[in-house]
Amino acid sequence: MDYTKIPHFALFRQACTVIVRVRMDLVDTFRRVAAQMTDHPRCTRRPSTCEKCSRTRSISKYSDCDSDLVDKNRRYRASAARSRYVNVCAAVCLVLLVGSLSPQTAAAPHKRSMDSSEENVLWGNPCDYNSNQKSTGAYTADLAKKVALQAKSAYDSTAKYKDEFAYKLHSYERFNDLLQMWSSNEWLRNFTWFPEEGLPKDKVLYQRMSDAYMDKLMKQIDKVLPSMYKGLKMVVAGLDSIRQDFKLNSNIPLDSSLERNIMESMHEVRAVLCYFNDMMRSRDLQILPLPNTEVPNIKDEDRLSYALLVYRDTLNYLEYLNQVFQKMYDEDSLKAK
Repeated sequence: MDYTKIPHFALFRQACTVIVRVRMDLVDTFRRVAAQMTDHPRCTRRPSTCEKCSRTRSISKYSDCDSDLVDKNRRYRASAARSRYVNVCAAVCLVLLVGSLSPQTAAAPHKRSMDSSEENVLWGNPCDYNSNQKSTGAYTADLAKKVALQAKSAYDSTAKYKDEFAYKLHSYERFNDLLQMWSSNEWLRNFTWFPEEGLPKDKVLYQRMSDAYMDKLMKQIDKVLPSMYKGLKMVVAGLDSIRQDFKLNSNIPLDSSLERNIMESMHEVRAVLCYFNDMMRSRDLQILPLPNTEVPNIKDEDRLSYALLVYRDTLNYLEYLNQVFQKMYDEDSLKAK
C-alpha cells in the first residue's frame, strides 16, 4: 500500500499507536479540489488489465479490483483498505501489550542470568536428586569406604595427564618439575572458611599424613567434615571454571584432548562429592552452601597460574580425602563388629 513515510522518531517510541497519513487521502483531496475548479466531471481511472485479474473472475463477489468494467465487482474503497491496515496494526499492538513487551524489545528475547546468590547445581546437587528423592538412610562404614574409593579413582584419572597439563600450559616436560616453583603459592587453603584440618599445611602432594595426626582428626571428624565438604565443592567449581574459561579464551593453548580430560576430572570429583553428600546426610551433618559469589572469577586471575594451583590442589585434596575416609572406614567397621 502506498503511504507516506513514517517519521523516524516514531520507530523508537515505546508506544504501539502510530498515526499514519495514507497518501490516498491526499490524492482524493486533490481530485476534489480540481473538480471544483472545472465544469468537467472527475475522470475515473480504469486499469486495462483488470479484466485479466484471476481473483476478480474466480471470487467476483468479494473482489477488491478497482474496475467498473467487470460485473458484480465491489469497487475499491480506500476507507476499507485503511480499515484493514488499522486492524492489523491494532492486532500487533495487542499482542505486544499482552506479552508485556514493547515494539523495540519484542524481537530480542532476554537471557535469564543466574542469580549470584544461588548455588550452581554442579556442586549444589552433585547426586542430581529431585525434590522427592532422598539420600541413603543410617550411616554405615561402607559409606565412608565409597568416598575413599571414588577419591582414589578420581585421583588416578586426573593424575594421568599431569605431564600433558604442565607442558601445554607452562612448557614444562614434567609436572613434578613445575611443582617446586609453586610450593609457596596456595589456592584452596586461602579461603577463610576452610580450616587447617581441612587440608593441613603438612599435607603435600605424594605424601600421606602421619597416623598420629589421623588419630587426632578422627576424634573431631564431625566438626571438620562440613568445611571439608564445602572445600570439595570449591574443587568442582575450580575445575569447571578452568574448562569454561579456557574453552572461550583463544589465547589459552587448550586442545580438545586436555579440555576433555579436565571435564572428565570435574565429573569424577563431582562423583566423590555425591558419595560425600550421602555420608554427610546419613550422619545428620550440616551441608554448607557455596554461593556463586564465593567462587573466584578466573578472569580476575592469572589464568595459567590459577589453573595450575587448582589442578595441583585437586590432586592433593583427593589424596587427603582418600586417607581420611579410609581411616573412617577402618575405625567404624571395627566398632560395628
